[in-house]
Amino acid sequence: MVPDLNSRVRWRGLLWAGLGLSLAMLLTVLSGGRPVLLALPGLAFAGAALLAPLLGLVLTIITHIIWLLGAYAPGGIGLLALSKLFTGLTLLAWAQRALRDQVALTYAPHMLALAAFVLVVLLGPVLTPAFADAIVGIGKYLMMVLPYFLVANLALTRRALRVVVIAVSAAATIAALLALVERFLPGVSLNFGEGINLGAHTDAASLDGGLAIKRVTGGIGDANWFSYTMVTALPLCLYWFQAYRSLWVRLAAVAMALLQAVGVVLSYTRTPLVGLAGALVFLVWKRRLPLLPMLVLGAVLGLSAPLWLPEGLLDRFFSEKYLREGSTPMRREIFSMAVELIELRPLLGHGYQQFGPQFIKHSKTEMGLEWERRDEDGSEPAHLLRAHNLYLDVWVMHGLLGLLPLLLFYALLLRELGQVVATGPPPEAELALALMACLISFYLCGLGGHSQELKIFWVIAGLAAALRRVAYGGAVESQST
Repeated sequence: MVPDLNSRVRWRGLLWAGLGLSLAMLLTVLSGGRPVLLALPGLAFAGAALLAPLLGLVLTIITHIIWLLGAYAPGGIGLLALSKLFTGLTLLAWAQRALRDQVALTYAPHMLALAAFVLVVLLGPVLTPAFADAIVGIGKYLMMVLPYFLVANLALTRRALRVVVIAVSAAATIAALLALVERFLPGVSLNFGEGINLGAHTDAASLDGGLAIKRVTGGIGDANWFSYTMVTALPLCLYWFQAYRSLWVRLAAVAMALLQAVGVVLSYTRTPLVGLAGALVFLVWKRRLPLLPMLVLGAVLGLSAPLWLPEGLLDRFFSEKYLREGSTPMRREIFSMAVELIELRPLLGHGYQQFGPQFIKHSKTEMGLEWERRDEDGSEPAHLLRAHNLYLDVWVMHGLLGLLPLLLFYALLLRELGQVVATGPPPEAELALALMACLISFYLCGLGGHSQELKIFWVIAGLAAALRRVAYGGAVESQST
């Protein structure tokens, strides 16, 4: 079908606007971080987002996943941060479209568990002793749930689902490219607010011999969170490779996978390897990856590792000094304190961001004293110390009352995607399988990091809801783009 003139004009305009935004971002990086260059294309996209909800959704996804971009606020006004601006514009565009076309809200069984968890968060100021931080937590969770809601209610056609998956893969790839900038162009430094900046974190204390390593963050603010984002997005590259026979699509999928894998390596983080291993085992079990070639590839990569691994990575993972003084003994102490805090308030929890303050209050070790010094001099506020485990962190903050519905939410997402794999149409079944691998990787990363606030998870959860609706006949016939 040949698109009409208006459609061609609209997409040509969006193409030029996209090129303008890309050029502005490049000039911003090359000029050392003058975000004023983003103003004009940003305004153009803001107007286009109101006219085309799917475009607004793409921008919402990218600015939420890449915190560096989302944190940029013109004039330093927090409400004008790009992630909030595009979320608000897209929400308005969705509301206008839903009222005009009388489109029903997307429903999936996991939403009941999510609603229960959100209710616990909303009651935080009453249920926990940390009133001010509970209010902060409500705002934080709102900015997690809104992208989920928008994806679930705007990606209502096969084409819209593909666009959202493209946005997630593109965001992860952009983050990987930003990581390469951090690694190989250390003079480039960007900071758009909220403590999120572009620049590798240097660790000179954890290795034998005092070797300094650069841990990339990819514009996500933290090397660990960056690596979790990479391995959560990686299964989508396999989806693109297997679902489409186009040579160019497959080459793009391979390039994205390589960039994201390089990003994981340059993060110098161990936990994502657990998540990636879990996703690979699942995909082999589901016969999307052949076992023997994967074993051969693993053996080749393992034997050749000394030739291509960055300096210091193996030492950071296995050196005696790191095992003695690095994060391993720290995590043991953190986990032990998390269990102690859970025993004090197992049902209701201590409140949002309360692990750090409670750790300082109850700890008698040198680590507790050091965090107290950092909190007092303002170098590292106490609330930044978290349990380094998604499940323990949620239990400490929101109690069993919050943890149980969140776990049910996680489990139901996998169950519903499994149903689509088993009974849905082939295109939706293939995407559902990839999303299951993404979730498995994310859940396993949660064993070593407090990753529940990473936006890529909430976008994928929204995709699961939208995919279920499309697979079982709830797609919207026509959708403004």
